[in-house]
Amino acid sequence: MLTRRQPQADPRPARQDGDFRRLWAGDVVSQLGSQITLFVLPYMAVTTLHASADQVGLLQALYTLAFLLVPLPAGVWLENRARRPVLIWMCLISAGLVLSVPIVDAVGSLSLAHLYAVALMGGAGAVISDIAKVSLVPQLVGPDKLASANSRLNVGLAVGGTAGPGLAGWLTALVGASNALVLDGCSYLWCALMTSRLLHREPPPPADRPARNLPKEVREGLHTVFRTPSVRNIAVHAALNNAGAQLLNVVLVIHLVRDRGYGSAAYGLVLVCGGVGAVVGTLAAPRLIRTFGYGRAMLGVLAISVNAFWILPLVDGSRTVVVTSFALALGITSVGTGVGGVVSVTVRQLLTPPRLHSRMNASYRMVTYGTVPVGALLGGLLVERIGAQATLWILPFVFTAAVLPLVHRTVRSLGKTPDHVEHDLVEAEG
Repeated sequence: MLTRRQPQADPRPARQDGDFRRLWAGDVVSQLGSQITLFVLPYMAVTTLHASADQVGLLQALYTLAFLLVPLPAGVWLENRARRPVLIWMCLISAGLVLSVPIVDAVGSLSLAHLYAVALMGGAGAVISDIAKVSLVPQLVGPDKLASANSRLNVGLAVGGTAGPGLAGWLTALVGASNALVLDGCSYLWCALMTSRLLHREPPPPADRPARNLPKEVREGLHTVFRTPSVRNIAVHAALNNAGAQLLNVVLVIHLVRDRGYGSAAYGLVLVCGGVGAVVGTLAAPRLIRTFGYGRAMLGVLAISVNAFWILPLVDGSRTVVVTSFALALGITSVGTGVGGVVSVTVRQLLTPPRLHSRMNASYRMVTYGTVPVGALLGGLLVERIGAQATLWILPFVFTAAVLPLVHRTVRSLGKTPDHVEHDLVEAEG
């Protein structure tokens, strides 16, 4: 049984609100820059190195491989380390990786092996940075401000996902793919600078701490996720939802671009509307939490927004009708995703002892992102065998199944404030 933190006065000095603002200012620019690299690397592989589809698929797989392999060892490694210097070093290393591409390209030595290395190490760095960042936030803001802080961080992620691909395409056309990566390198340097300005310092680990038992520490992180009913049910929801999102990504590009021949502009508009919906949901999450509580806000919005997936297989007609309908459907469903993201990370932070934050976040990320390659593979197999139109009918069932774990009383009972979250969890478990 986990030890719950007792409500108490927030000891953080007022200046640490400024620390969070600095962390956010670095993160939001970095998130936008990262979208440039995610766009440019496969683009360069195809246009500069004339890579085959299998080689481009391997490039994407190497980046996502870190989501499955890195979280658990990273969580254990971060547990007894200050997160601030780790974040700074990850930003600097990522900047070096990204900037190496235009440098090597300028001397005519760029190869697929180089892009593979950048993707593999860059994905690992992104995982480590994310775990460290999420574990640091509760030290910078009080429990009553966690939902708002996580909302702001998720807004940065959603804005990056919305504007990043369009910015990447524009920069690539303006200055070339290789030179566009310079902006992402600068975004990492900016993130390192802002993180270095944090005033907060984490206390060093006790000098007399017992020798580390790594297998035990990994198990504790996993138990934190699986033995807390509310966190476990939210994790199952996220795992199913992430698999469905990858299935959706595969179906959308095939259905709109290949089958209907709408081109990149129409496809991009649909994705942008999805990003706008995520921003709206993320911004609305703190108010919804205050009004309905953590559990009911997440369950209620997702239970409503998931129904928009029924629009996708039913819509037909002119190009305008189809694109508008798909954009509207993705915008509505992404509102639920935005709210769910804020609730998920905030509840985990509130219900987990600080000493376990890194291992818990690592375990949660491994569980929920481990389904990403499965969803992508399943999407490709289904589209290849039954077609994109038929696969669209599967999406509502997948995303509805993802909502079902949230119906459990341990999630529904999570209240409106940090105190109520802890009290309601005890009531639900006991």
